[in-house]
Amino acid sequence: MTAKRNAGLAPTRQRAGFGRWVTLALAMTLTPVAAMAQGAATGAAPQQPPVLPMPAVPEFKPLPPGTRPAAPVIGVFNTQMIMSQSVAVQKIEKELGTRREALVSDVRAEETQLQGIRQTILKSGKAPTPAQQQDLQKRVMADRTKFGNRSRILEEDAQVGLNQVQREIQQIVSAIARARGMTMVLQAGTAALHDNTLDISSEVVTHLNSTLPSVYIPGPNEDPEEIAKTGKYPVAPFQMNDQGGDQ
Repeated sequence: MTAKRNAGLAPTRQRAGFGRWVTLALAMTLTPVAAMAQGAATGAAPQQPPVLPMPAVPEFKPLPPGTRPAAPVIGVFNTQMIMSQSVAVQKIEKELGTRREALVSDVRAEETQLQGIRQTILKSGKAPTPAQQQDLQKRVMADRTKFGNRSRILEEDAQVGLNQVQREIQQIVSAIARARGMTMVLQAGTAALHDNTLDISSEVVTHLNSTLPSVYIPGPNEDPEEIAKTGKYPVAPFQMNDQGGDQ
């Protein structure tokens, strides 16, 4: 949330980068002959780990005393609790729930019609003609495309709406952290135990409902992907997560 917090994450990223570099270096040093030897050894009996030389490395002497970091000022927030009490999220759930029910109803109605067509063919006592089979197959394929698209649009509508809420939460949490001088803000789920006085979730909910009581959701007959192509709104691929923001 703050520069100090980001600085604290840097060593972890450096170690991860170093690990990837070592893996790449080892892969590059594996010659074709060594690779063949590895493959041949796979089917052989298990062998003891090889004993390899371990050259000495320079001794690193203790450092002189340095400046101790200030005691951290910690905050905790619960995204799940915040989202459940968000007025905007409740509106999203209500609207998209109605659209989902309409989709389910249309799917069931179409299934009933298709079943009626099959029953009519069976009652005729004759095998379905190639034309009947082809027409039925075309209709089924068209239904899959149509209802599949509607289901995708519903999911993307939810992503568009919830992403707005998550981005606003991220801003509010950052603002509260700065106002209180917090140097570290954690998700409640990442803290095994914490004092309730550190929890800023209720304050986040208050600001969220005041600042963002509703969000934009594409209309029932609109495709979010087509809207993105119009340039009306900024676009970027994103993946929802539980950290109060997008990746």
